[in-house]
Amino acid sequence: MLSRADLASDIDIAAAFGCHRNTVARLAGRLAHDGLSAVVPAKRGPKGPHKVTPEVRRLIEREGAGLGATALVRLVTDRTGVVLSTSHARRLAVPGAMQPQLAIDADEDEASEELEAIGPSTEPAPAPGCDEPGFDPPAIVPRRVRGQYMGLALYYPALAALGLVDVSRQFFRLPHSERFGVRATFSTLFFMTLLARTTVESAKHLRRAEFGALVGTGRAPAVKTLRRKLSELVAQSKASELGTALARRWVDAGVISGAYLYVDGHMKAYSGKRHLQEVWNSQRRMPLPAVHSYFVGDQQGRPLLFLTEELSANLAKAMPRVIEAIREVLGDRRFCVIFDRGGYDGKLFTWLSEEKIDFITFQRRDVSLSEDSFSRRETRFEGRRVRFMAAEDEIHIGGSGPWRRIVVRTKDGHQTPIVTNITSSLSPARICALMFARWRQENFFKYMGEHHGLDTLVSYGADEADPATLVPNPERKRLDRQIADLRRQAAKLKEELGDALLDEPRERSRSAHGLKVSQGGAVSALRALERQIASAIERRRPLPAKVALAQSGKRRDVLRLEHKAIVDRVKITAYNAEEWLLDRLVEHYPNPHDVRDLLRSFAQLSGEIATAGGVVEVTLDPPDTPIHRRALAGLVDDLNGLGATFPGTDLPVRYRVAVHPPEVAA
Repeated sequence: MLSRADLASDIDIAAAFGCHRNTVARLAGRLAHDGLSAVVPAKRGPKGPHKVTPEVRRLIEREGAGLGATALVRLVTDRTGVVLSTSHARRLAVPGAMQPQLAIDADEDEASEELEAIGPSTEPAPAPGCDEPGFDPPAIVPRRVRGQYMGLALYYPALAALGLVDVSRQFFRLPHSERFGVRATFSTLFFMTLLARTTVESAKHLRRAEFGALVGTGRAPAVKTLRRKLSELVAQSKASELGTALARRWVDAGVISGAYLYVDGHMKAYSGKRHLQEVWNSQRRMPLPAVHSYFVGDQQGRPLLFLTEELSANLAKAMPRVIEAIREVLGDRRFCVIFDRGGYDGKLFTWLSEEKIDFITFQRRDVSLSEDSFSRRETRFEGRRVRFMAAEDEIHIGGSGPWRRIVVRTKDGHQTPIVTNITSSLSPARICALMFARWRQENFFKYMGEHHGLDTLVSYGADEADPATLVPNPERKRLDRQIADLRRQAAKLKEELGDALLDEPRERSRSAHGLKVSQGGAVSALRALERQIASAIERRRPLPAKVALAQSGKRRDVLRLEHKAIVDRVKITAYNAEEWLLDRLVEHYPNPHDVRDLLRSFAQLSGEIATAGGVVEVTLDPPDTPIHRRALAGLVDDLNGLGATFPGTDLPVRYRVAVHPPEVAA
């Protein structure tokens, strides 16, 4: 009724009633076509007599003990003629499960037969206490499953080392879950990211029985289940605490180095109908509506944490919040922040120095020092020797300083100035090497966008921004544009007058044209333009640079980014897991430029997971290329030495690589 009366949009109605906007549109259509009776829910379940008669119940209780779901279905069909689904039979076989169950995941009946065709598993009955708030369903360990995705099992040790499951369980709860709890939901998102399935909707393309065996859920969740679980996580508003705890875990475990931290902004262009604040896009050289985040990473380009800005500010203004987030992770440890020209500000430099934080950044303006100012500087950086032609001096910036400046000159003569407050503890060459390593963070953004969907929006819900939020004064911006236009007109007029005075007076020359322009009142026009410029400057002077959003006459929307905050933290965990495995794989593969592609190909390997004697054995099909087989064998040996366990259990995991067919023939 609200939809038909046009009192609110379908999106707002759906958000208020906790359903999808398509449901609102479907119900509104039924109401318009068939009246109120069409939208009143009918009796749920079968309309006729229930097929599970007392005879069926007695048969299951008497002879169903110890039978698998498929055998139980066959028994009931042969004896009574009643045909049950395998999932229904499995529930009926559980003692005390003869009454209807109220809390069952929505995709309970799908893919059951496929599971039975692959083989029985040690899937437990619904555990006691599944309705308790802190309960998380136990892992389902497969007895024997063969299929795709088995190469992802190589990431079990990395998943444990990064602590995604353990940390997420500290902050999130999914009560009333029988299969897909916190562990299963975060593990599913983690492994989907590694498979380059970067959206929740891509779960519908998974081979559910095979993926479920890998995750320890018996089958993969359907899209609607995954969305429902994610919505329950979002409602708890713990994404920020999850990110801080994960970052602290990575630093303490030595996965991320906290000595030198790189800070850079990343914008995700938005093309929807919401009125988002515009952010400067360096690729297209223009401002665009976007979602803006600041990422913090280490010297290797590995992400530590990120902050998303509701209404974007430049890096210099956002830096105090970034520093606060870093200190929540590092505590009292000393660290150095390295950033680009977006944070070039004398007041920020002074504040960082007062907070006893080292910084390195680029100077914003060009410099031109004499060649004799430069000398050759060298240092060892990450195991190799690097050399620069550099000059060193001191500068003041906006009344602050003095700050140490190192200017690097390239072979073509270009000079790049670097500013820092580090006085003597680091050599000029090392400061230059640290500054230029900033491009690793740019490579991280590019890689994450191409392979892990960093720029994908998970939810499009939005709210109006706080009316008290300060935004640039639109009247002042209008006067700025007017002044700039008048100054362009004055500059063009001065150019024409100058040409007329400098050229020789001859027939049909520019001077003759210029004199005519002058006689026509060009000088008077120039004076009028100067008066208009002065008047506009006077009108602009009392105007504040920023006003409240309510006074600006414009609308600003803020996307609900809790969905994206959770998923993106899983994605940077997946990236760090790749880095964790790369550190081990590179020892067995001679080409460091190709090793990341090779690791991604390992994740696509088929194979088999089997459980016997309290050990989960993962057998991977070998790659076709001999050098790749040797690299995989070396990685498997290293992982076996770490003592990995199946996620959510204490069962040890052993890896092995199957023998390649040509090697068998040989």
